[in-house]
Amino acid sequence: MAELVITLTDGRKTRHKLTDRPQVMGRDAQCDIPIDDPSTSRRHARFVPTPDGYAVEDLGSKNGTLVNDESCTRRELCDGDRVTLGSVVAVYQLASRTSATSVVLSDDMGESRATRYLSRDQELNISQQRLRLIYELSDRLTTLQSREQLLETAMDIGFQTLHFERGAIGVRRVDQRTLDWPVVRNLRGDEGELCISRSLLGRALQHGERAIFTDAGPGQTDPTVSMVQHGIRSAMCVPMISHDKTIGVIYGDRTSTSTPYNNEDIDFLAGIAQQVTIGLINCRLVDEQQEMARLQRDVELARTIQTGLFPADLPSRPDFKVAALNDPGQRVSGDYYDVVAADKGCIWCVIADVTGEGVAASLIMANLQAVVRATIEGVSDPSELLCRWNKQIYHNTDSSKFVTCLLALIDPAGKRIHLAAAGHCRPILVRGGGLALETVDCESNYPLGVIEDASFPAVSVDTGDDPYVFFTYTDGVIEAMNAQGDQFGMDRLHAVLEACADLNPQALIKQVRKSVTQHADGAQQSDDITILAARVG
Repeated sequence: MAELVITLTDGRKTRHKLTDRPQVMGRDAQCDIPIDDPSTSRRHARFVPTPDGYAVEDLGSKNGTLVNDESCTRRELCDGDRVTLGSVVAVYQLASRTSATSVVLSDDMGESRATRYLSRDQELNISQQRLRLIYELSDRLTTLQSREQLLETAMDIGFQTLHFERGAIGVRRVDQRTLDWPVVRNLRGDEGELCISRSLLGRALQHGERAIFTDAGPGQTDPTVSMVQHGIRSAMCVPMISHDKTIGVIYGDRTSTSTPYNNEDIDFLAGIAQQVTIGLINCRLVDEQQEMARLQRDVELARTIQTGLFPADLPSRPDFKVAALNDPGQRVSGDYYDVVAADKGCIWCVIADVTGEGVAASLIMANLQAVVRATIEGVSDPSELLCRWNKQIYHNTDSSKFVTCLLALIDPAGKRIHLAAAGHCRPILVRGGGLALETVDCESNYPLGVIEDASFPAVSVDTGDDPYVFFTYTDGVIEAMNAQGDQFGMDRLHAVLEACADLNPQALIKQVRKSVTQHADGAQQSDDITILAARVG
């Protein structure tokens, strides 16, 4: 592994670890290594892994890319090479030069050594000079950047201002007690592990205490004798605290110099830790925002795909016209409708409602759509089809998921409707000329997917010679609520249908949806709304 030590035009330094994939550096925020410097191009150069290490490639930048002050379009990099992009200098370093391999916690055996613990309630005592330095460093630590860049910068500051010889930053995993150690550094060049006292770390994490250790002079009984055994002359460990919760620690020590750390040093490091904490919170907020944006894109794509599952062209004949609406409560819907031509001029109308909402319900809906299209051709018995679909859903979905469904075969020439229902709302026949609405009385039985061998009795309805509208819907229509918790209900639905009996199917559906919206009066839609209306005759 290797890293880039990047020095910007204003003197700021950052570190970036190279990975096993190409990484683009430039001024564009979408770059893998974004550089906020006007001297660089938006996409300036790319660092590419090779069998021997890494190479740098210029991406047609305005000011060019130099390696050791020589212009190049591509160059294999060696340890210590200086890559110049405009006014920015990135030094290529093998990670083993500056990093220990890992962090281990050493058990402590108890011996007379000097360690002082300062409680989290004890105020920081920082000189004016160092306080000004913290203010100056604040922008570097709290500005929006990747977590890796932030922690590398924080470690740089520790080495530059407090003269760490070894150091590490541990960050607690979200909702876990385990620490990750994304930054571990050892300027002594020693191979192997960086040992940290389990006691120092535990008191920082559990009690929010900051600790300072030195092996010089007498002291009280101290559990950190293992630190002396590992050659540590002086060390500090401070917590990073957010809203009374310790989210990580910063640790630094010296192994070669006898100059010990003092109370002002650890208070200064604690001040730095406060700024790093703010930066980490900013990083998490950015990560959460990016994750939400990614999920939003996925959901929008799922909705686009799902919309394609609904019939693109609905039948329109002199004796039969149909319209439908699907309005998801979320970005994707668990409702389903379909209209399929059958033999002898008959038309299948299907409407279904999957329990639950969101992506899980939409996946079951897609499965149902595939089953419908694969089995409906050549069959004229709605009861037989519902039995097939029921077994398919029973064997392929979780027991907590089921589907209500209404299946109707409309026969305009024969003036009949053959239908069967699986736990679904009963359909309504809407007639003009002042005639009353007719709710079709069909045995609803169980929803699909509840009982493997459930039956779904079919009924036939004589429709007569007069034109009518076959109207069906999902329960999101009648269960739509306003802010007071009042549902739209059947009475309001009947009133709208009676007032709009002579409208064409599209206008009728539009008026029903408008009435539901007016009733909700701004209240959030809690369920999918799907309506299908077919005018016959």
